[in-house]
Amino acid sequence: MRNEIVVAIVMFLISIGGSIATRNDKKWSVFFLFVASVAGSLAAGMGIRFREIVEGPFGFLDSMLCVCAASVLVSVLDRSGAFVLLYSRISKVKCGILRSFFVLFFIALPAMLTGFASASLLTTGKIIRNLLEKQGKKKASVIVAVGAFLGVILPPNCIPAMIAANGAGSVLPTPYSGFFLPLLVVGLPAFIVYGIMEHKTLSSLEDVEVQDPGASSALIILFLVLVAVLFDEILSSVVWLGGNTLIFFLATVLILFLTRFFGSAKETLETVSEGLMRAAVPMAIVFALGSFIEVSSMTGVRGLFSYWILGYSTTGVMLMLMAASLIIGYFLSIPIPAFLITYAVFPIGWLANTVIVTGCSVVLAVVGLITRRGGIIEDDGLKRTELLKYVSVPTILVLVCGVLLVLFGDKLTFLIR
Repeated sequence: MRNEIVVAIVMFLISIGGSIATRNDKKWSVFFLFVASVAGSLAAGMGIRFREIVEGPFGFLDSMLCVCAASVLVSVLDRSGAFVLLYSRISKVKCGILRSFFVLFFIALPAMLTGFASASLLTTGKIIRNLLEKQGKKKASVIVAVGAFLGVILPPNCIPAMIAANGAGSVLPTPYSGFFLPLLVVGLPAFIVYGIMEHKTLSSLEDVEVQDPGASSALIILFLVLVAVLFDEILSSVVWLGGNTLIFFLATVLILFLTRFFGSAKETLETVSEGLMRAAVPMAIVFALGSFIEVSSMTGVRGLFSYWILGYSTTGVMLMLMAASLIIGYFLSIPIPAFLITYAVFPIGWLANTVIVTGCSVVLAVVGLITRRGGIIEDDGLKRTELLKYVSVPTILVLVCGVLLVLFGDKLTFLIR
């Protein structure tokens, strides 16, 4: 048996065994990915290669700084009362269907900014879930989970797309830029359809009381952040605004200043720390995955993969790995599918475009929604078949759009800025 195959088997078995033993606990995924990276290096007879194990995460550093800055901003917005005030304004919209879209956007917004679902689940999603549960809605957590799922897919930030982008440049990752329009194309149809499907529920929620006097200033800053992010995307070829990281950082400082640091240094530190801790697990998983990918490249696993696929259709290989990722992800959650998706993008190498990469990446977001354990949906007393039924429409729409981007990405160059 070839040494590269032995290395791959060792790395996969450790990661899979860890997922099974810990019931897909995300915190343990980080540990087992790093252990698998070390074991792969040892199995290849290269010793413990600290360089590759450390170098892999650096491919994601710029993207993760943006995720971290966004998470802190979301925490500060939540503490300032901006989200409560925003919902209060949304609840006064007269048109029912329009109000349902605004509520769904409200749920999705923190995940859109940060790229991970728990940012929504712990902030805006918590507000909506409490209101739904007061009305006795059976699928409160499902609606919130779908909103967070859509937020992960929609721009400006999408961790699944950041992960997939790593595979597009062989050993070095493609910079995470130019994904705004492709992500919008993938996520918007499902957003619109789900908003219409649940418009009676989403538009019937009651108002909430706004108590924090600093909320108005923070809400204005949130609006300015959204405008700045949009203009940064549209005009970045002409005007460079420092990227989303700088926008999020300046907005956070401005909110803290206008709210007089929430009245105490301790409260300010707690709020900022909360944002950092929320981002810690998603960022750690991505960094650990970077080590896993780098070691697989160093030990020849990626080279053997390239040799195997030479005689096959690039698109066919991508679709096959996307399908495999869905099946494996349903049982084992994110780590192995994340690795497979980077390999799905790998055949297009340096010629990869963001449309095709986005198409492959949607599988990771879907896995986070449908996985049996450790996913977005909390246990709400619903049977597994009920859960899958409730999320089937947005899931299928997102997957169909993703497959279409993979199939026709070369012809959709107008989506690439």
